[in-house]
Amino acid sequence: MARGETDLHEMIRESVRGIASDFDKTYWREHIEEEEFPEEYWQALADDGWLGVTIPEEYGGEGLGMLEMSIIIEELSRGGGQGGIIFVLTPVFGGIGIQRHGTAEQKEAYLPKIADGEMKFCMALTEPAAGTNTLNIQTFADREGDEFVVNGQKTFISGVENADAMLLVSRTSEFDESNPTGGVTLFLVDDPVERDGISLSELDTAVPWFEKQYQIQFDDLRVSEEDILGTEDGGLYLLWDTLNTERLAGAASALGGGLRAIDLAVDYANDRNVFGQPIGAHQAIQHPIAESYAKLMAAREILYKGANKWDDDEDCGLEANVAKLLASRAGTEAADRAIQAHGGNGFTHEYEVYDIWQNLRLTQTAPVSNEMVLNYIGEHELGMPRSY
Repeated sequence: MARGETDLHEMIRESVRGIASDFDKTYWREHIEEEEFPEEYWQALADDGWLGVTIPEEYGGEGLGMLEMSIIIEELSRGGGQGGIIFVLTPVFGGIGIQRHGTAEQKEAYLPKIADGEMKFCMALTEPAAGTNTLNIQTFADREGDEFVVNGQKTFISGVENADAMLLVSRTSEFDESNPTGGVTLFLVDDPVERDGISLSELDTAVPWFEKQYQIQFDDLRVSEEDILGTEDGGLYLLWDTLNTERLAGAASALGGGLRAIDLAVDYANDRNVFGQPIGAHQAIQHPIAESYAKLMAAREILYKGANKWDDDEDCGLEANVAKLLASRAGTEAADRAIQAHGGNGFTHEYEVYDIWQNLRLTQTAPVSNEMVLNYIGEHELGMPRSY
C-alpha cells in the first residue's frame, strides 16, 4: 500500500483490479473500433458501487472522497483500456457538481441514477472562438420569464451520443470588465440528443476511443430556471470548483495509464531474449523504464496530497495542477519508452503500448493544456506577471 493508505483503500484496489481484469484488450479493441460504449464495464462498476464513490449514502453512493475516486481511476487505467477516464464526465462533472451545488430536488433526481449506472453525463464547455479562455464563451441564454432560450456553438464535446444529461456552460449576462467572472450559468439539460434546439456534427479525430467528439449547435434551445445548477450568473465559481476534481481525475488516469505501460514494458523486457539474456538486463532498456516509474511515483504523491486536501475542504489548486502536469508528462514518456522497449512490436495493436501512448499524449492537451497549468503556477503560486 502507498503511504497513508488504509485497509479500505487496499480493498478498493483489489475490487477494482478484479473488475479491470474481466475486460481484456480484445473487449476494449472491439468497443473502440465499433465506437460502442462499454456498457458491461460501466454496469460492473455501478454494481460494485464505484460510480457512486463520492455520492452520499442517502442517494445510493458510498460516501467516500476524491482520494478514493483517484485510486479507482488509477487502478482502472492500470488495468487496461484507459477505462478510468470515463469517470470524468459522469461521476465528476455530474456527481460531484450536483452533490456540491445542486438543489435538493436535483440531488434526488440525478445522484441515485449516477450511482446505479443509469445516467451518463456529457459537458458542453469548449467553444471554437474561446478555446481555454472560458470568459470569452459566446453561447448565450436569454431569459424569457422562467425559461431561457439558448443559442451558440460548442466544439470537441465528448460522448454526447451516450449522454442522458448535459452540463451546459452558457452566458446569461454580457461580459463585464468590472466583474469578469460573472455572467456565466450552468444548466442541467436532460436528453440532449433528443432535444429540439440541439444539433450535432461529428468531428474527425485521430485518438482511438469508444466515444465520439462533436460540434454542437444550439438554436433556440429552451431550458427552465429550475435547470440551473447553482446560481444564475454565478456558474464560473462552481465550474472552477469542479475543475480541480477534473484535473485530479485526469492525473489519476494518466498515472494509471503510465503504470500500465511500465507493467507491459517490464513483462516484455523480462521475457524477450536477445544475445542469450533478457533485454531487461541491459541498462539501455532498464534505466529508462525505471526512471519513468520513479517520475510516476512522484506524480502519485502530489496527486494523493491534492485529493486529501480536496476531501478536507482545503485549497488544492496547486496540487491538482501540478499532479495533472507531472502525470501527463510522465505517463506519456513511460508509454514512449515502453514502445521503444518493444521494438517493432511496440507499433502493433497486439502489444497495446502504442494505443496507450496515443491516449496519454492527449492528456498533455486536454482537459487543459500543460501550458495553461504552467501559467497558473507562475501567476498564482509564484507571483509572476500574468503571461496571457
